[in-house]
Amino acid sequence: MKTDTEKVIEEKENYYLKALEWYSEYEIISKSEYSSINTCFNNYIECHENSMKFTKNLRCKRRSCPICDEIDRSAKYFEIMKKIENFKNRYLIFILTINGKNVEINDKSRLQNELNVLRKNFNKLVKCSFLKNIVKGYLRVTEIAYNPERNSFLPHLHILLFTIKGIYKHFKMKELKEMIQAKWNTMSGFKTNVRLEKLGTEEKVQKTVSYLTHSKKKRLKNFFDNDENKTILSIYLNIIKRKRIYYWSKFKE
Repeated sequence: MKTDTEKVIEEKENYYLKALEWYSEYEIISKSEYSSINTCFNNYIECHENSMKFTKNLRCKRRSCPICDEIDRSAKYFEIMKKIENFKNRYLIFILTINGKNVEINDKSRLQNELNVLRKNFNKLVKCSFLKNIVKGYLRVTEIAYNPERNSFLPHLHILLFTIKGIYKHFKMKELKEMIQAKWNTMSGFKTNVRLEKLGTEEKVQKTVSYLTHSKKKRLKNFFDNDENKTILSIYLNIIKRKRIYYWSKFKE
């Protein structure tokens, strides 16, 4: 009988093989990209079978690679947590989520434009006087979520805001959220929900960073659960290609 670890490894390998099958049969990625991912997979198998460490130089490091996607997401979690650890005692931390417009999956140019508008509007938002005086820095995470009910993509931003500790001398939580909501709706030209929450404990910070990096629902693996997702995956990979998903601002003293 197989151990739980062996079952997990087998499940992973089957998923990796399915990804390679999709990539080889459909024009989702380029031939050179496929070749890199295939080599990465072979290196992974060889390391596993020979009890060797799967080192960075053996990886392809491509976003479309299911192996590297999982490894990079886990690494990103620790990278962000380490950075937060360096200055968490100096600031209060909030998570802000703001949405763009839903875009039909076959409209790549509009989706690209919506992402650009989303980031541009956020840059204006964070420079507004009521935020400029309290926000010392931020981590901006760009995401594109697929909505199967609408068959559309929803571009949105998750932002970790690092604020002065005396923020409540300026605003109450409800007041700040309402100000952000009103300003964002004006900038966007439509009404959308804004989420703002204080991350007041270590557990909340860890849970939020985990969600932003390696939570199961954000992994590339989810696309391969349904054969109807081939077109969706192709568009998704095309849009995020060369995009800076995680962006740290400069911190003000």
